[in-house]
Amino acid sequence: MWYPEIKHFCPRTPVILVGCQLDLRYADLEAVNRARRPLARPIKPRDILPPESGREVAKELGIPYYETSVFDQFGIKDTFDNAIRAALFSRRHLQFWKSHLKKVHKPLLQAPFLPPMAPPPLIKIPESHHKNRDGPGHLFDNPLCADVMFIVQDHVRVFAHRIYLSTSSSKFHDLFQMDLPHETVGLAASEQRELDDLLRTLSMEMKKNNKAMQPPSPCGLRTSRSEDTLNVTDGVKDSGTELSLVSWSRAFSIIHKEVVNNPMTGSPVLITVVQMDQSIQIAPFTAVLQFLYTGQLDENEKDLMKIAQIAEILEVFDLRMMVENIMNNESFMNQEITKAFHVRKANRIKECLAKGTFTDVIFRMDDGTISAHKPLLISSCDWMAALFSGSFLESSNNEVLFPNTSRVCMQAVLEYLYTNQLSPLEDLDPVELLALANRLCLPRLVALTEQCAVNELIKASREGQDIDGDVLTYLELAQFHNANQLAAWCLHHICTHYNTICSKYRKEIKSKLPAENQEYFEKHRWPPVWYLKEEDHYQHLRKERMREDMVLRKHQSSRRWCFWNTSPAVA
Repeated sequence: MWYPEIKHFCPRTPVILVGCQLDLRYADLEAVNRARRPLARPIKPRDILPPESGREVAKELGIPYYETSVFDQFGIKDTFDNAIRAALFSRRHLQFWKSHLKKVHKPLLQAPFLPPMAPPPLIKIPESHHKNRDGPGHLFDNPLCADVMFIVQDHVRVFAHRIYLSTSSSKFHDLFQMDLPHETVGLAASEQRELDDLLRTLSMEMKKNNKAMQPPSPCGLRTSRSEDTLNVTDGVKDSGTELSLVSWSRAFSIIHKEVVNNPMTGSPVLITVVQMDQSIQIAPFTAVLQFLYTGQLDENEKDLMKIAQIAEILEVFDLRMMVENIMNNESFMNQEITKAFHVRKANRIKECLAKGTFTDVIFRMDDGTISAHKPLLISSCDWMAALFSGSFLESSNNEVLFPNTSRVCMQAVLEYLYTNQLSPLEDLDPVELLALANRLCLPRLVALTEQCAVNELIKASREGQDIDGDVLTYLELAQFHNANQLAAWCLHHICTHYNTICSKYRKEIKSKLPAENQEYFEKHRWPPVWYLKEEDHYQHLRKERMREDMVLRKHQSSRRWCFWNTSPAVA
């Protein structure tokens, strides 16, 4: 638009066409529009012109073309230097400047700008959370799959779980490790199966008889402390099964095995019944059990001295120290005690998983079995809580089948559910673990597996191994199993190595990958297509410019006069 007026009023002034804001070609336009002023017109993708448009206009006007970006500090010095060259070169026709401007060249070519490579996406690990639950604390208030019952003051019954109490207190660990008469752990396999069938039959009969009285949903929650009469199945308990604990501890009186109704589902189960001493009161004892589950103590608790006395008897020394800190107005020190408590508890839980202590469920895989603990699984996985609290076959026969799953993969999942961390195991397939974690609805485990897979790929790449084929495999499986962060990393790797990967796996990229991935590659591939075209055009013009300079030098050397020829001998 302005070129005719410039040529009319300034006919001898050189003109240079400059394209600004080069960084918008590869910038995130949504982020750019958010950062601009509210009333500014938003930038759309069609507003960004390709380099060919600028070159066509410059070629039509017969002027040089340059591109700049203030954001990246590209092309600014080249533009001003070549503007100075154009101004000096235009004065060479004047007599005064003819001899002084012999070595001034016309505006030079500008090399294309290679946009920076996008950084790889970071794997973000979400925090562990449970829907509508507060982990062990909620499990204590709603004791699903309880396997121990405390009778306090002869009438109050408190349900709990052996695995939580044993891993938090050595006293409870020794208590539940005692050999009780007629304990089902020492029965033969056939007798154990017959007992399970008997309990299952009793459960079905009770459900039929109480169908009109009980609500239809088996997941209804009831309080763990009951003042009603305990429903005991006749013929299961006898006086020979009791074991006196008076001489062993001041806190316990009698321990025995008994078949009672589960406080949550109402089905008959065989649990350990512990009669507490008359001196143990219900409120302080409940606070101690709450601490053994959560590792925390409410500062506003009443009867702190009685809580400390029970903690002393049960050898829960962490709780006794927390009570002393609260009474000494030093409750800020309890945070370190809670952290140390959870670390020791996690190590003991991991040890119980390895040794199979206090297990109550068996996971059967294709290549073996693993014993686990229902309370720990319920408090850390919503999928497991729904499985063991519903009217499923697995909730009654204590055996869960996991087809197409390896033992190593299941062991990694169980260790994560127990410790909230992913332990590196040998022969662990990240893809199989991703599939199982997605099946169990564990987003944190999915993120940890994604991080592990990315670290292995980066390590293999640094060691000189070819990971392009593995990245293509991971991309397809990650998108199928909702591993979005791993899929984003694989897409970034393919985009930044697109030419190399496409030359080796052209069929896989062009035909097997979905259309969404193809569009993503075309939009985010590096180097971009426009840069490759600009690089080819720049190399072509550079060769032409070198050819012109060579012809000019030959023409100038032929016009020189030679007055004598120096002989080789004289030289």
